[in-house]
Amino acid sequence: MWTTEAIGALYRQHGHAVFRRCRRLLGDEREAQEMVQEVFLQLLENPDRFEGRSKVSTWLYAIATNLCLNRLRDRAARGAQWRAEVARHLEQPEGAPEPGQRLAARQIVDLLMAEVDPVTAQIAVYHFVDGLSQGEIADLVGLSRITINKRLGAIRREALALEAAS
Repeated sequence: MWTTEAIGALYRQHGHAVFRRCRRLLGDEREAQEMVQEVFLQLLENPDRFEGRSKVSTWLYAIATNLCLNRLRDRAARGAQWRAEVARHLEQPEGAPEPGQRLAARQIVDLLMAEVDPVTAQIAVYHFVDGLSQGEIADLVGLSRITINKRLGAIRREALALEAAS
């Protein structure tokens, strides 16, 4: 479906946004650059993956999110020093995190990666890092708002259990 020229045009149009997404989740420019390459490499290797059910930008955003979550999940160290921060952050009011809270939110997601399934990890990123509402998350992941609410509750309980175990 996609020609090399079309993928190049997508890269020029959306590459910077994909990079910002990856850098925000990973907190590292070098890793973010690698993930951007991986996003567009996947498109090049599997051009039929895009089914046209969403905008291309939304689709690229989802691929970038999933790849970054996989990278976070694969990181060996899950710093115990983050556990107290998890409980503190999860007790804060909903909404987009303040700039100083973004690092803590990314650390929370990193800590939880080993403990939850991939879709729940996506929900955690969209809620705690991006500050999306439950309705917005439901639209992105294709689940009901009630299911999103239940998964966020499970994330909170898991984080509190991790904090208590430390």
